[in-house]
Amino acid sequence: MRKRICTVAVVLALVPSMAMAARQPAASASGSSCLANLEVAGGFSTGKQYLASQDHEGVSYAEAFAKTVAAIEAEGMVSISPNERTGYIAGENPVRGGGSVPLRSTVRRQDDGSIRVEVRFTTKGGQMSSKKAVGEGMCKIADAASM
Repeated sequence: MRKRICTVAVVLALVPSMAMAARQPAASASGSSCLANLEVAGGFSTGKQYLASQDHEGVSYAEAFAKTVAAIEAEGMVSISPNERTGYIAGENPVRGGGSVPLRSTVRRQDDGSIRVEVRFTTKGGQMSSKKAVGEGMCKIADAASM
């Protein structure tokens, strides 16, 4: 029992910005389909990979990219490395005691003229996290291009 409590405490320390998202309204409250698009693969022992995406119409690629970078910064990520030419944005979620957990995002033009923002977040094996909290934090980033 003590080991389980310690594990939960460590995980909450590992993903503070995503855990904080649980206290705020869901990003999809505005009608976004991001949370409905959330995919989760993996498990506790191997780690989990989260993928969220959102399509945006009526926004330029440059504007979508800049707003996505700003949203990643607002979520408390560090070591942010944006590459507007490729649409790839790398960031790290700092972990108490050292280290980080990766967050990766892509901003892409679609054939229909819309812009798709995809956000990937990966936890390491042995880390627990709330799908709702992680999803809401990721959707804030994915939805930012239209805000």
